[in-house]
Amino acid sequence: MKKFYLAFFCSLLVAFSVRAQTPAEIDKQNDTAESALNQNPKDVLIQAEKIKAVAEAIGYKKGMAKAIAIMGVANYKIDDYAKAKILISDAVTINQQISDTSNLAFCKYWLGNIELNQSKYNNALDLFQATYELAEKINDKKNIARSLDGKASIYEALGEDDKALTLYQAALEAAKQGNFNVWYPGVMQSMGNLAYKKGKVDSAIKIYNEAIIASDEVGNLNNKANCYQKLAEIYYGKKQSKRAMEYIQQAMALFQQTGSMSSFSYSRLLMSYILLSDRAYKVAIDLAEMSLEEGKSTGEIQLQKDAAQVLYYAYLGMGDKGKALDYHILFHELSEANNNETLTKKLVSMELEANFEKERQIAKVEEAKRDAELGAQIDKQRLVKKFAIIGIFLFAIIAGLAIFAFNQKRKDSSLIAREKKRTDALLLNILPEEIVNDLKKAEYKVNGQATVLFADIKTQAGKTPGNPFVKPIVSELDYYYRAFDEIAARHKIERIKTVGDAYLCISSAAVSEEDNAYNVTNAALEIIRFVKQAQQPKADNGESFFEISIGIHTGPVIAGIIGIRKFSYDVWGDTVNIAARMEQHGEEGKINISGGTYKLVKNRFICVFRGEMETKKKEKIDMYFVERAAV
Repeated sequence: MKKFYLAFFCSLLVAFSVRAQTPAEIDKQNDTAESALNQNPKDVLIQAEKIKAVAEAIGYKKGMAKAIAIMGVANYKIDDYAKAKILISDAVTINQQISDTSNLAFCKYWLGNIELNQSKYNNALDLFQATYELAEKINDKKNIARSLDGKASIYEALGEDDKALTLYQAALEAAKQGNFNVWYPGVMQSMGNLAYKKGKVDSAIKIYNEAIIASDEVGNLNNKANCYQKLAEIYYGKKQSKRAMEYIQQAMALFQQTGSMSSFSYSRLLMSYILLSDRAYKVAIDLAEMSLEEGKSTGEIQLQKDAAQVLYYAYLGMGDKGKALDYHILFHELSEANNNETLTKKLVSMELEANFEKERQIAKVEEAKRDAELGAQIDKQRLVKKFAIIGIFLFAIIAGLAIFAFNQKRKDSSLIAREKKRTDALLLNILPEEIVNDLKKAEYKVNGQATVLFADIKTQAGKTPGNPFVKPIVSELDYYYRAFDEIAARHKIERIKTVGDAYLCISSAAVSEEDNAYNVTNAALEIIRFVKQAQQPKADNGESFFEISIGIHTGPVIAGIIGIRKFSYDVWGDTVNIAARMEQHGEEGKINISGGTYKLVKNRFICVFRGEMETKKKEKIDMYFVERAAV
């Protein structure tokens, strides 16, 4: 009997505490929970479940919907996207019933993030646009900032960095207008990413450090961890492994604290790269194997690909060529899958651009309609005195709108047709020709100076009877070119093409001019070392072997896509021709660089002057042999 009274008394206390909660107090608790999402989402999940129960008990649907949405976002933060989508969708239903525009916009934004995380860009765009339209109706600057940030993320994912930067800046301005200081660090970090991609390393470092300070001020641990991860990546690229290791350890600790295990996996993989550069092969293998397994379970191809590359170099460094070959094969298989994903992104990018343009045109038409309606209302007030004039005026407006709408529709149709042709042209590489139309020709100039490497393998193919490209030579050339491609990738160089036994590659435009020249020259030395290693077994057996000569020059180039069927990317200009002439005036087993390239790398390599070369324009260019890297 005592137990019954005790239980009854406790239930009364619980009921009293629930009834003591007011809607205002529940709203305040929801705001507190939302602000803690970037610190410890697991704790927020428990807190939001309690808030939901209290709101449900007193019949406060607005507070209940917000608590359910926060539970969904907390699940998103700990990588449980399926559960997050269910909870946020439930919150959408309740918000639609009670016409809560602000919280509905909040839910649409996070549903868009789930779609974006799964590379469903069209779905994500629709949700971010819905967020923007809902927020704009009530001048909700917070959700306007969120929607602009979401659209910018789509453009960044698709490689449209300039458009992404414009939207990030607009998102930051909207956040400032709404005193939404919690949002500043995330947008700042995204802008730092864009600066780093453009090769503005010092600017990126400054932005990341500012974002870390801003993250501390608002308690955004996830964003702070992301900034540490990017700083680790930068210093790893600078070959400052000790400093890179310090940053990545801080990032991993924060990701573990917030439960962001997907981000933790990428940080762990970056740590394995750093360990690989320090030749700590065994630890690097352990970490990479964990990332590979997690990539398989989540279907993240890029994570699997990077992990396979680490395992390949780690086992190669340990001398286990069998396992190294297995992971080398896996890396290339995953690269092919990644290339298909990249092509898909490009096609989606074109489609989205058409959608964005259509949205802008529709917005113009709607604005014109609003202006017309306003004019009509003003004129209607003067109807008694100026009936005849107003009738003519209204007729003119209606006629103008009809003509404008007709012309606008024709422009939209023309724009969509043009974008469809570009999409179909890209599909020509993967679909039969009867399905697609001709490819539009596109050309552009590479920003800044580029460094071109021209290598020629001396195959003596002309001495082979019959068809010169017989199977043994083709097989061996394939072996060499695969190795050259891997060397180029490590040094951030783009392979342009191979013509028979000639190999042409060019520096990436994403890094500085001096780093371009250094990367290409460093890659050339590695190519020479590889060829000499490949020659040795054949020389020992008295067999003939390939020789190679390399020419390098730095200058402006024209690059673009040519052709209308099986299109190809190519480069032209005097820079390419001079690089080829450098190779022709070189020697087997040597790297012959121009005076222009020498000025950029003379402090980083030991070079020997070897005279001048006269160009077709009667200009004289100094030539240098690269001996080795400076100590």
